[in-house]
Amino acid sequence: MSASVVQLLALCLLAVPLSWVVPRAWALDAVALFTALAIAAFSPATVAWLLASTMLVHAAMRLGNAAQNKGLFAGMTVVLLLVGFVFSEFEHGLVWIGVSFFTLRQLHVLGDWWTGKLDPPSLRNLVRYQFFLPVMLVGPIHRYQNFERQAQRRRFDAGDLFSGLERCLIGAFMAYFIGGVVWGEVQLNLTHRLLAPEQFTTSWLLSAVSWMQLYFVFAGLTSIALGTSLMMGMKLEENFRQPWRATSLLDFWTRWHISLTDWSRDYAYRPVMALTRSPIAGVIAAMLVIGLWHELSVYYVLWSFWQALGIIGSRFAGRFLPLDRLPVPLLRLIISLGILGWLSLARPVITLLLGIADDAALSPF
Repeated sequence: MSASVVQLLALCLLAVPLSWVVPRAWALDAVALFTALAIAAFSPATVAWLLASTMLVHAAMRLGNAAQNKGLFAGMTVVLLLVGFVFSEFEHGLVWIGVSFFTLRQLHVLGDWWTGKLDPPSLRNLVRYQFFLPVMLVGPIHRYQNFERQAQRRRFDAGDLFSGLERCLIGAFMAYFIGGVVWGEVQLNLTHRLLAPEQFTTSWLLSAVSWMQLYFVFAGLTSIALGTSLMMGMKLEENFRQPWRATSLLDFWTRWHISLTDWSRDYAYRPVMALTRSPIAGVIAAMLVIGLWHELSVYYVLWSFWQALGIIGSRFAGRFLPLDRLPVPLLRLIISLGILGWLSLARPVITLLLGIADDAALSPF
């Protein structure tokens, strides 16, 4: 983990006593202010855009109550949010923190307001929802309604405090030791010892190792975020649920980065499915959201289609392969290896198709 990540995680822990020292009615407002100051120390541009976009979302919902104005203001706000996401991809010397996470949170609020699931929140509530330090770095992309319920029910509980601390310690062990040291060492040794590292099979193997490393780092950091939130009395949505115990590729994506896949299901899959009556079109749309969330590039467009193809193919393959006749432990092993194999195969296949050099340091995606 980089020094800046460690410093931000330390600041998250400092926000815990702050959340209990300040009177309950203003505790989350104090955390929001602390978040703004903490993030501004690393990235003033992030704080400026997050505050501006939050105010735009609030204005769109408040000023767009009339039916004739709702589409105009909602459309303008969505465009501005997407423009902010695009500009974050081209840094121009700027540092951005969590922009892909809070952009989807803004769109979630707008989407639920547009469909009548959410009344326009106050600006104060929106600010403290978006400026919640534990989720700034690695998510989850938590929902506004649950955040407000947790804020209203928030009470000090020693059990939650120690459970959250325990989860933070386990998450740090996963991210730093297992993900950073153990799997990092495995990847480094494979890179140095394997002959012809540019070969297709070598790239595939390194991609599989990167997926395992990513799981422990990402899930570990998420555990720290959720553990810190719990220490503040906030039980937010889970982001991982034993993804390597999935029974299919579709099941895997309901267990991996859950808050992102749930967002894609609600705001991409279901609308496209309703419009086209095609589950295949819905799956492609959802995977495009997940792929382009990572990066706006041709590579991730192809990556999205690859993963959609795997989901669709696995639904049909299950009908013809008599895997249910195998012993349960062997069946689980085969399915897990098959899922990892398909996920990691994307990188060597796509780099080969695009004619670009594969690099062991690339994301497993």
